[in-house]
Amino acid sequence: MKNKYQKKFTLSLTIGLFLCLFYVEKIEAKIELLDRVVAVVDSGVVMESQLNQRVQDIIGRLRSDGIELPPKEVLEEQILERLIIEEIQLQIGDQAGVKISDAELNRALSMIASENSMNLEQFKESLDANNDSYVKLRDQVRKELIIQRVQRGKVGANIEISEQEIENFLNSEEGRSKLAEQYNVQQILLSLSSSAPENEVNLVKEKGADLIERYKEGESFEKLAATYSSDQNALEGGSLGWRKSSELPSLFSNVVVKMKVGEISELIRSGAGFHIIRLSEKRGDVVKFEDQTLVRHILIQSSEIRSENQTKELINEIHQELIDGEDFKQLARQHSEDPGSKMEGGELGWSSPGFI
Repeated sequence: MKNKYQKKFTLSLTIGLFLCLFYVEKIEAKIELLDRVVAVVDSGVVMESQLNQRVQDIIGRLRSDGIELPPKEVLEEQILERLIIEEIQLQIGDQAGVKISDAELNRALSMIASENSMNLEQFKESLDANNDSYVKLRDQVRKELIIQRVQRGKVGANIEISEQEIENFLNSEEGRSKLAEQYNVQQILLSLSSSAPENEVNLVKEKGADLIERYKEGESFEKLAATYSSDQNALEGGSLGWRKSSELPSLFSNVVVKMKVGEISELIRSGAGFHIIRLSEKRGDVVKFEDQTLVRHILIQSSEIRSENQTKELINEIHQELIDGEDFKQLARQHSEDPGSKMEGGELGWSSPGFI
């Protein structure tokens, strides 16, 4: 009798284990890889989802600009390199204690909205209507501002300067240097080791000569840069931005100052490889002054629990307190319903005429 029950128990246990194993295998079969690390950057990582999203963004921008897309593997390699550089810069910014205030971030977002003929609230609504995340955009813009700070090597600030100080500066040697001609330069970099054998050098020279000829025959420099350049700005059409001749490598400046707008150079050899330079724009020593205003506000909105009339009454009360000499910053912290500027005393930053 004992053996009979033992057999039944053993059989039940075997069936149970089989069902458990079958169930586990069934569950495991449904597991999917949602994301993965494509690059480790010191204490940070670049995820595949980041790379894919940036690839889609860049493809959309290039298409809207009418630029022919480079091969997918070239595009992905260039974008991954850029994401790695951005991650390094963000880490440098974090170590240096670079912070972007909500007021500065709101100012940048307001400028983006203004460029799209909208105010910030309309811009938010537009993003929501297109299923785009305002929170994600806000985070991306914050990162871009940190990267800009790191690239410039300084923390931006608005400083009040007297007219006499401006005049003294313009008459100084440094001031005259600042007003020198500036050049908007693009480049295609064909990477090559300085110790490369002659046959490799000749191959790169041939490739460079072919690119120069293709440009002269009408191909877009931006397209050629995006496809063939090894420079980190390749996807921006190889743009190096506006530079004075003194800010360009001497190899470039000696050539650029003699070029006409739209002209490209012959191959220029450096330790990094061969460069093709294009002068896209040039501007002279024109000084433009612009008055800016430091703007603060207190945002009060009607809602389900406060009618429009009650809102107007509250606004009038706050206005009267300001007339009576109360501190604007304190009232903004106390009453403003704008989370971005409230703790900054309502500050929206410096604005140009017509911006508000």
